[in-house]
Amino acid sequence: MTPSVGLKSSIEIGISRISVGWCSMSVPEELKKKINALIASRIETGQYLRRRYDRFLGKTYQPDIIHAQSTGVTRTKMSLSLVLAGLWPPKGTNMEWNKQLNWQPIPIEYEELNEDSLLLVRTPCPRYHEALEEAFREYPIRIELEKNRMMMKELTGITGLDIKTPDDVQSLFSTLKAEEEYGLKLPEWTKIFYPEKLLPLTELSYVWNVHTPEMKRLKAGPFLQKLVDEWKAASEGNLKPKDRKMYLYTGHDSSVVNVLHALGVWDYQLPDYAIMGMFELLKDRPTGQLGVQLYLRNSTAEPVPLTLPGCDFFCPLEKAFQLITPVLPVNREE
Repeated sequence: MTPSVGLKSSIEIGISRISVGWCSMSVPEELKKKINALIASRIETGQYLRRRYDRFLGKTYQPDIIHAQSTGVTRTKMSLSLVLAGLWPPKGTNMEWNKQLNWQPIPIEYEELNEDSLLLVRTPCPRYHEALEEAFREYPIRIELEKNRMMMKELTGITGLDIKTPDDVQSLFSTLKAEEEYGLKLPEWTKIFYPEKLLPLTELSYVWNVHTPEMKRLKAGPFLQKLVDEWKAASEGNLKPKDRKMYLYTGHDSSVVNVLHALGVWDYQLPDYAIMGMFELLKDRPTGQLGVQLYLRNSTAEPVPLTLPGCDFFCPLEKAFQLITPVLPVNREE
């Protein structure tokens, strides 16, 4: 199989869970280094995408080539701006405007948080919360929750936070992890719980949020529907704008896990801050057949190929549609 890059749609979701702040003289030196490292990692993500898709995208930025969208959270908008800076340096192109500043402005789009129906899926959905409660009553999950009930009660007493659900534990874990990686000293009590005792329930919380086919449709379905629609339009020559080559999204760790777990390709793990899922639409040169390939990049390492259950790594487009259909929204209002 020797796929060409005649058609390719790459999406990147879930970049940062912690704010990329700008350094000032009042920030401790160690914290400056951590913040700068985070900024550099977002730039590196863009540079990686440039290396991978350089010939396909071309050197010169044109608005029709790429659609860039983040959630309405400040840190994701900042992260996306940094990724775009690494992806589209203007040096050596007719867009170069300043020899001392190898940067150009690239527009990004986003939905307000309470209207987000694509990446965070924050639009009101009572049925999803009912489905989550039903999942928590299922035997395997119920037993796991009972095992952790006392720990959550202890954490509530220690922190003053209302820690009753796996998501609450995940939120606490993420906060402690961020503070630790920023070089801040953690309270003494955290040694009892962090990271070992909090990690298993944190990892489970991601997949429990999309535990059933219905929950997958509700949380990941809108994004997957958009993906399928774009693949279909590209395969039929109806993509608008016609020169579009890349869709670039920044969301959150849950954005990535929701989509990949819905597709059956997520291994239980802790999402890295710069986690990235890549979905490519390609044409096989010898046969002319269109198909898709999936990758996961959970750090700065090379991406790991993902294979849709029931298909080969290069999954023919029609077969991919069949496999994804069960987790697409039943109707557009779902």
